[in-house]
Amino acid sequence: MTDRSQPLLLVLNTGSSSIKFSLYSAAPLAAFEPQCLGNGSFEVRKDTERLIFQNTGSAAQKHEEWPRNGASPDSGTLANLMGWIERHTDGQLCAAAPRVVHGGSRTQVAARVDAALMAEMQALVPLAPLHQPLCLAPMTYLSREHGGLVQFACFDNAFHHSLDALETRFGLPASLTAQGLRRYGFHGLSYEYIASVFPHYDQRAAEGRTIVAHLGNGASLCAMHNRVSRGTTMGFSTLDGLLMGTRPGRLDPGVLLYLLREQGMSVQALEHLLYHECGLLGVSGGISSDMRELSASQAPEAREAIALFVRSVVREIGSLAAILGGVDALVFTGGIGEHAAEVRNAILDGCAWLGLKRDRSVATQPASQPAARLSLPGSAVSAWTIATDENAVIARHALGLLHDRT
Repeated sequence: MTDRSQPLLLVLNTGSSSIKFSLYSAAPLAAFEPQCLGNGSFEVRKDTERLIFQNTGSAAQKHEEWPRNGASPDSGTLANLMGWIERHTDGQLCAAAPRVVHGGSRTQVAARVDAALMAEMQALVPLAPLHQPLCLAPMTYLSREHGGLVQFACFDNAFHHSLDALETRFGLPASLTAQGLRRYGFHGLSYEYIASVFPHYDQRAAEGRTIVAHLGNGASLCAMHNRVSRGTTMGFSTLDGLLMGTRPGRLDPGVLLYLLREQGMSVQALEHLLYHECGLLGVSGGISSDMRELSASQAPEAREAIALFVRSVVREIGSLAAILGGVDALVFTGGIGEHAAEVRNAILDGCAWLGLKRDRSVATQPASQPAARLSLPGSAVSAWTIATDENAVIARHALGLLHDRT
């Protein structure tokens, strides 16, 4: 970044305790191939807020800390981030692109932010009570404090608009389905990225039947045919499907009725339980929701949590394989998918019935140099690990809209 007049795009990916952000060139030519200038994170800790930023192509990191000021990104955090960008970047922000978890039934991945869209996204908060407010906070802040900055919301569920009616419907009365009680699916920006790069790894499989496993604190699977979503494990909310860091995944609704009726739990207490106390954290007896800590532990509860996670992934892979009528490739991505070799290997071994033959030599390679291919050349199903890049997808869509309108 050398030209102070260079237009910049800010991509925002907001979580419960951090904001991941990237800066891209917003020059017209960048719309065809987004140029990332640097990546950063803004972590909200107990007493401080810490920013880390690294320019593309540089090994050096920039750090800055502030006393914590405010409990949400819609306060001191965003003000500190925007101030840092203005002081330390060689360019001028002209647009921002926040990730929004829930876009409802929208089929387009991105849309320009205005008052009507903000109201529409706010109405979806009950469908994603944990994530949606966090996504909307930066949009609200930027609209209020930086009104001249054009914003483009990018929706994390839009990739799954290709699901057919049998994949989106629950066994509920039609009147409830009409009210939006249906399966939506999430992690779509990650899946879109993998779909865009997978042909470079395995062209035949990319045109065929692929299951992508986005495994992290939030986890899901997506079944693709010719890189189009045909099935996914998350449904109406981000609670469904796989066991996750603090969420239970697939759960008999009778359990919820029992907790409400017999245990006298309030709706608020039940919601907190489901989003914050279940999953790896709950199964391990509170040891951790972090797969790295569980893998390092010898406690039986930690081993059980990992085993249950693996079983949930293998079970859902079998379900999606049935939808696709077979599998040509399995792709791992996300924090666990990219780095937890022990977990990946257990999942691959659980998929041997598909004709998948794991390359056991991969496990001996350094974690800092993960091999892309995880299966033997003669395996009927190929297996890969590919680092995802949601921000690159957000940038591509935002820049496309920005230059369509200028």
